[in-house]
Amino acid sequence: MNNLIELLNYGQSYWLDNLTREKITSGEIENRVTQQGLRGITSNPSIFNKAMAEGNSYDQQIKELVQQGNSPSRIYELLTVKDVQEACDILRPVYEESGGIDGFVSLEVSPYLARNTRGTIDEVHRLFKEVKRPNCYIKIPGTKEGVPAIEQMLYEGIPINITLLFSVERYVEVAKAYIRALQRRDAEGKPVNNIVSVASFFLSRIEVLTDQLLGYHMIPEWGSKGSEELLPASLLGKAGIASARLAYQRFREMFGSEEWKLLEGKGAHVQRPLWASTGNKDPLYEDLRYVESLIGQDTVNTLPDETIAALADHGNLSYNTVDDGLGEAGQLFGQLMTFDINIEFVAQQLENEGIQKFKESYNKLLENLTKKRVDILGEHYSKQQISFGVLKKEIDPAFTSLDEKQAGRRLFAKDPYLWKNDPNQVETILNGLGWITLPESFAHQTEELISFTGELKNEGYQFAVLLGMGGSSLCAEVACKTFAIENGYLKLIVLDNTDPAAIHEVEDQIDLQKTLFIVASKSGTTLESLCFFRYFYEQIKKTNAVDPGKHFVAITDIGTPLMKTSEEYQFRKVFINPSDVGGRYSVLSYFGLLPMALMGIDIKALLLNARQMKDSCDPFVPASINPGIGLGCLLGMAQRSGKDKVTFVISPSIKSFGLWVEQLLAESTGKEELGIVPIHGESLGDPEVYGKDRIFVHLFLTTDNNTPHELKLSALEKAGYPIVRIGLPDKLSLGGEYYRWEIATAIAGMIIGINPFDQPNVAESKRNTDQLLNEWKQKKTFDLPSQVLITEPVAVYPGIKAAPLLNQQHLTVTSFVHEFTSKAQPGDYIALLPYFLPTDESTRLFETWRQEIRDEFQVATTLLEGPRYLHSTGQLHKGGPDTGIFVIMFKEENEELPIPGEEYDFSILHQAQALGDFKSLNEKGRRVILLQLGQDVEQGINELMEFVMGSNKSF
Repeated sequence: MNNLIELLNYGQSYWLDNLTREKITSGEIENRVTQQGLRGITSNPSIFNKAMAEGNSYDQQIKELVQQGNSPSRIYELLTVKDVQEACDILRPVYEESGGIDGFVSLEVSPYLARNTRGTIDEVHRLFKEVKRPNCYIKIPGTKEGVPAIEQMLYEGIPINITLLFSVERYVEVAKAYIRALQRRDAEGKPVNNIVSVASFFLSRIEVLTDQLLGYHMIPEWGSKGSEELLPASLLGKAGIASARLAYQRFREMFGSEEWKLLEGKGAHVQRPLWASTGNKDPLYEDLRYVESLIGQDTVNTLPDETIAALADHGNLSYNTVDDGLGEAGQLFGQLMTFDINIEFVAQQLENEGIQKFKESYNKLLENLTKKRVDILGEHYSKQQISFGVLKKEIDPAFTSLDEKQAGRRLFAKDPYLWKNDPNQVETILNGLGWITLPESFAHQTEELISFTGELKNEGYQFAVLLGMGGSSLCAEVACKTFAIENGYLKLIVLDNTDPAAIHEVEDQIDLQKTLFIVASKSGTTLESLCFFRYFYEQIKKTNAVDPGKHFVAITDIGTPLMKTSEEYQFRKVFINPSDVGGRYSVLSYFGLLPMALMGIDIKALLLNARQMKDSCDPFVPASINPGIGLGCLLGMAQRSGKDKVTFVISPSIKSFGLWVEQLLAESTGKEELGIVPIHGESLGDPEVYGKDRIFVHLFLTTDNNTPHELKLSALEKAGYPIVRIGLPDKLSLGGEYYRWEIATAIAGMIIGINPFDQPNVAESKRNTDQLLNEWKQKKTFDLPSQVLITEPVAVYPGIKAAPLLNQQHLTVTSFVHEFTSKAQPGDYIALLPYFLPTDESTRLFETWRQEIRDEFQVATTLLEGPRYLHSTGQLHKGGPDTGIFVIMFKEENEELPIPGEEYDFSILHQAQALGDFKSLNEKGRRVILLQLGQDVEQGINELMEFVMGSNKSF
């Protein structure tokens, strides 16, 4: 009789240790079941990785799953679930015929859950429910953390295959867990005759490691001298089989006890030992050593294809060979201790290695699926390429470390300890992680926003003005400057500047009676937003509007003062944002989506793109090919290596994206004297004008002409600078970029060692502004710094660090400013901070100045408009590294523009903000000067630049 069929008569079932789609579709599995006595199948990540990497049997389903919008890890699950379901159906007759003992197919939980009891329980529930087959075993590793999950799942009636057992003692633990589970059911009057389980003992790996350790002790001279001492060679090839025989002995003891007989009398089935890893890994040993030596009643042997073929060809079957040599097996572990080989240590080592090998196979499988997904998405996918340059040697180990620390999984699980352990910090972090799920959660809010927009259009509204600052306004600013207004939708304008000229500029563009004002403030206390609201509410009232409140909506968190204001003034609507979403991470929430919807932007497509990026950043995808985590790794490691200036090179059609990402990076990472300095808007130069502190990010639309940028980037790449290239197929792909950069910033913060979700220094300038306003109320004037150098029309007020320069004989303000900026050292950056409404001409002059500074001093430059930056990059200026040189500029205010309900007007508020920021930087010991440019800003800038640029240069 065929050995494969005959084996069952000896009390042992054989299972196949290999499951592939091709074996199912070709009819091989069915043939093995019906003709060769196959009783079950096991699988694991290594098996599936090999199956999916070879051939094309999975390609069509992968394509369909990608097009349905599934993440790589979800694709893997759906592929394996389909295989398991079909294999279960083929084996269903065996299951029925055996009374539910055989006919099982095993599906493994993620190897990343091997040390996670709660996570294992949740995944077992999910997988078993998804497979929907009674003859599916869910495999749980027999780790210390796995034992409680095993007991709970068996108690609930889910069939469990305990895997990765190497120790007799651990085997005893899981067998006892099985018995306890049945006793709990019995005590509650639940049936026990429908519970099944196998405990998989891994054999060949025990042999391989033990033989290796014995090899270290071999001394050839011993044999030639006829020594009677125990020789290490005499113990070779015995540990695996001995472990199995001792485990089987314990099996018979436990399942022959009086305790078990009580359950057996109620129909309980024993938990069968399963011999796993039975393919011979040493070619010097017999190929069927783990089969012929371990035949026993109530056992399972799971075999690879080669071993099954060998068994069918020349196997020698005998009853109960598992009982042979028990005495020798019992002595073996003591003999191994003679050579300091502790079998429990060996078992623990193998358990760890087994988990790691499955993780590596799982990672490789996810890597392959990720690449296939990218190929299928094709031109509709934003592709990221990174040239690591001089950081290459540091990045690869960092990728490995992130994977080992499960950084991605912990991020998506909202684990605050990924960043900090301090309880106060932990609470802050937990309150700042809601952005992770926005692509899904706000997909359900799009109809509300589209309907609201339609309501406004029907009522004849033509304009929308967003009143906000920082994270509440920058996403809308990007939308304004990037997307065209769709026909019939509202023209969006952002007001985030307290300069009276900025307010008049808005008024000149709108018809008040056809305008909706959006008061945006997460805290509901943002001074600028509330002042803007009060001003425009009065302007609406002056038009004799019947219901002025209908021209206003609010976006805020629940329970804020702005909510009360909206009720008092009867706002048209209040959009309550999730309270666990920070301002700079709020672009995919109401703060960004409402303004975009009003413009007619396809917010559904934008969120879908964000969801696609979220899937691309799947926490199970290895860091090396994970677009968000990989980018964050580069940013963090670059900062730690002194390359903390991230220079953005953005194609013109999406250039304004730099305004948002500038805030995200600076405010998130600039603290604890650390941080990443984003450089946006600086013209791209040749390698010789840059220091060693730079990395470059080229963000571009593939439809733009990117050749000029690419020519210079190629030169920088050859010079060893790290270069990130991200090509977007269309503007709506910015939805994915928002998410990519949020992930990257969070991971970079983890690597740097800071909390990327707080902004501890932002409040300093606010407090100083309030203090100055209170002083102004009393004196009706500001106390300017005492030290001053004036050359009409410009006056300069130096901070503490700059004051010593006044001792030198500077005849002009411009020579002083040049001397101040010339003190920049390698690794510094110079920030130009104008506090006035920029014009095309003033912006051109500043950009020219930036280029001259960079080329002359080889340092980075930033140009940031106040007071906007107080709510964004101002955190970096005060809390980040002391590498900034700050030039604050404000104009002489000559226009009074009242703020209803306040003693001061907008011009006073604007001036107080500039002075407050100067005070904050000065008190922090930063290198800062304050320039008053007079009433004619452009004339003042020209005066200022005359020396800096050279009197013969045209600018």
